[in-house]
Amino acid sequence: MSTNAETQPVVVGVDGSPTMFLAVAWAVDYASSTSAPLRIVVVYQPDALEDELLAAGAPSDSSQPRALRVAQQHADAAAAHARALDPHVHVESAALPGAPTTILLEEAQRSALMVLGSPQLGRLHRAFTGSTGAAVSARAACPVVVVRKQVSRSLTGTRVVVGISGPASQNAAEFAFQEARRTHAGLTAANAWHLNTADLGSLVSPVEQRQNLEAAAHVMLAETLKPLSIAYPDVDVRRYVVEGSPAELLEKLSANARLLVVGSRGLSAMSALLLGSVSRETIKRAHCPVAVVHPRTRS
Repeated sequence: MSTNAETQPVVVGVDGSPTMFLAVAWAVDYASSTSAPLRIVVVYQPDALEDELLAAGAPSDSSQPRALRVAQQHADAAAAHARALDPHVHVESAALPGAPTTILLEEAQRSALMVLGSPQLGRLHRAFTGSTGAAVSARAACPVVVVRKQVSRSLTGTRVVVGISGPASQNAAEFAFQEARRTHAGLTAANAWHLNTADLGSLVSPVEQRQNLEAAAHVMLAETLKPLSIAYPDVDVRRYVVEGSPAELLEKLSANARLLVVGSRGLSAMSALLLGSVSRETIKRAHCPVAVVHPRTRS
């Protein structure tokens, strides 16, 4: 498969859970509007004993292992749903054996975007509350979108929301601008700051510390957004700076959002352990799809 940006597919990982069709629908919409092909992937765990019995010629109602048959059924159902939603999108599907983390990270190397179902239903629940989901979200070489709920098309004024905490959020902010333009939505850039206990030990009063922190947050937000606002002049941008918990702020703003975008801390194995603070909480609690965006390692 070519690794040119124009031909990189949108990959959607499905597992047969009820939310797989929501993930497929989100991926089809993205693929259609970006002229990208859609690749549906089901990862399954082979049954070593069954494989040995089949290889030895033991009686069976099928020449294929059951795990592969079930995975292929899920892949076929997802592909049929995708083609029904938009027959113009090129769709391919694959049932792949192996460890979910390994397979999904390999797929991400050749993908423009990866879409996964809700972490609250199906087998992906275990993945996104454990090491697999953290590793995929934090280390994938492309943005990862987790679809928790269908965006209501009846809601007017839904916006793309992005959490910005500093220069490390630049990639997330750019992705958010791209999505706002793609979906003809406004963009809300949010930052939540808080007074650390270490700050209380200084000679500056807590009131002045809060004023300084709030002012610094506004400056940081303005500096992060300025070049993107110039590059995307058609996107309506609002800024939101408050004192409090970043996860709680983003959860609140996601109630009327079409997409919530957060950053990650990089592509190292350790980043899978560090993802937990804000990104993992938003994946669990947001009221809309969540995109986790990380630095790209490929050219």
